[in-house]
Amino acid sequence: MILVTVGTHSQSFERLVRSMDELAAALEERVVIQYGSSQYRPRFAEGFDFASSQEMERLTGQAQVVVCHAAAGSILMALQYSRPIIAVPRLKRYGEHMDDHQLQLARALEAQGMAQVVYEISVENLKRAVLRAGSAQEWIDKDGQLVKALKARLAAWERFALRQIEQPKQGAGL
Repeated sequence: MILVTVGTHSQSFERLVRSMDELAAALEERVVIQYGSSQYRPRFAEGFDFASSQEMERLTGQAQVVVCHAAAGSILMALQYSRPIIAVPRLKRYGEHMDDHQLQLARALEAQGMAQVVYEISVENLKRAVLRAGSAQEWIDKDGQLVKALKARLAAWERFALRQIEQPKQGAGL
């Protein structure tokens, strides 16, 4: 089974959902798409909007490959289950996120050989990535050190972002 997940973000990721659904029509493999806030509903794959973290863990554990937006939560879960990852960053220019920070995580994972990244979404590019992931040897974080390091780094980023939000803007009220 190929699991596709776009997370819980409020902005849709129609490009990935639609393309993976079109690819599902051509594959002999079961495809399950968590489409989140997207308006498009899969016609060829199984689909649902949101699920509990326990359900997402169950699906990730069953998946042969995880295709996901390049967000830390989805990546961490796939790493914890040692599943091949195809990361597809959401991009600001398409209204999929408020900035392009997912590109940073995707590039870092790609540089370490822990994920394939699809930068230009198309059925053909996704198909190539799925075929490579299915035949590639899985990368495994045997001692969990990468997952621990990523969680610590994400917590630090979150603390930094909260401080930025909480700081009064300089010159406000003048």
